[in-house]
Amino acid sequence: MKMLPIILVAASTTAISQQPAASPPPSPSPQPTIVQQTATGQPAAAGQQALPQIPNPLTLSQAVTIALSNNSVIRQAQARLAQATGQNAQSRSALLPQVEGNAHQAYLTINLKGIGIDIPSVPQGKTDPFGSMDARITLRQDLLNIANREAWKSSSARQESSRLLLGNSREIVVLNVVGGYLQALQVKALRDSLIEQTKLADDLYKLTEDRVRQGISAKLDAIRAQEQVNSLEQQRQEAEQNLIAAKLNLANLLQTAVTADYEVDDPAAYGVEAPVDRASAISAALASRPDFLAAKSSVRAAELQVQAAKGTRYPTISTSFSDGQSGSTPVHNQNTYRLAGTLNIPIYTSGRIRGQIDEAEGALHETQAGAEQLRSQIETDVLTAIAGVEWAAKQVETSAANVKLSREEVELSRQRFAQGVADNTEVVNAQDRVSKADDARVRAMYTLGLARANLARAMGAAEKTYRK
Repeated sequence: MKMLPIILVAASTTAISQQPAASPPPSPSPQPTIVQQTATGQPAAAGQQALPQIPNPLTLSQAVTIALSNNSVIRQAQARLAQATGQNAQSRSALLPQVEGNAHQAYLTINLKGIGIDIPSVPQGKTDPFGSMDARITLRQDLLNIANREAWKSSSARQESSRLLLGNSREIVVLNVVGGYLQALQVKALRDSLIEQTKLADDLYKLTEDRVRQGISAKLDAIRAQEQVNSLEQQRQEAEQNLIAAKLNLANLLQTAVTADYEVDDPAAYGVEAPVDRASAISAALASRPDFLAAKSSVRAAELQVQAAKGTRYPTISTSFSDGQSGSTPVHNQNTYRLAGTLNIPIYTSGRIRGQIDEAEGALHETQAGAEQLRSQIETDVLTAIAGVEWAAKQVETSAANVKLSREEVELSRQRFAQGVADNTEVVNAQDRVSKADDARVRAMYTLGLARANLARAMGAAEKTYRK
């Protein structure tokens, strides 16, 4: 007898109830203008993401809005949140009914002697080919599984932690943008100051030239004045280049088409003066910092994971029910069903459960230590930022007074030179002091703005403060 080939046809479908994936956070409003061109000015190819256009002039609020809608750091955080949401759905599905359908049709022979059946009338114990068909739907459900329930709660806590870390990513992006914008403002202010100083030096040079032609001043005075003009012009050119670099860096932070063809002119970037109580600031930071809230959620997730590990010691109860057709062919069959309940009691696992508990508790202790360290760092950040704001405010006040005094000195020195009381050495030296005073004032304003930004970030309010 020739052996017939075995034919197996199987179809399987699975329908598992899952938690809907969390929708991504709403896009910031207002939205930046989208230009359907690449950075080179050519139309964007099909499927290529168009880059936002930087408005001119660019305010800090606009810069923050563009960055929050387009930054890769935020997109990465959103991707991690999506992963955590998917993992939570998988954990939840273990607690919900599982329904699947299966069908198969087979033609086969069996060696009866191989399974302990000896029938004398069957040669060599081998049966003739016969058909086997079964098609049914099966429902399975855990009625009691403490470990899976605690694991789902732990997964939900990790999902919440990922959601909070998305908020922390937004805070970091805002701080970086504010820092880049302040840098551009600082360089622009230095450039503008050098333009004004160059004009004053040029006026002095022209005045000195007239006095040389009249025989009142020496040629050395004109050379000295010309050197001052050249020196300031060189510094102005360097400041122009630094401004272009600062604007290109800001465009890169915004992840737009990289260009320097825009202006930054928003005094609001320096922030506003507001009294801050240290104890209240620390309390507000601990209550609102997304990274600290995420750390607390991670601790909760680790605690629940310990409970899940301990839950594997407890019995589990599950049930299953299947109903379908069984026979030799799809035409020749009968309805059959099976209803069963299962009680599983772990008695001895050779240390597996103890090892899982130890691992979960170790992860919990590590997470708790990280949260405690972050709490201490937040307090340090807040106090440092407050001290930085107070110090920078004093620096701004002092530098503003120095600028006023140095400008008065320049005016008095020019009058003395015009009256012939002194040569232009006093004027050139006074202009140098004006340059240094202006530079100190600009740096103090930048330091103050950055200190206020650091304070807003330390308190978890950077986006609220700068995105208006």
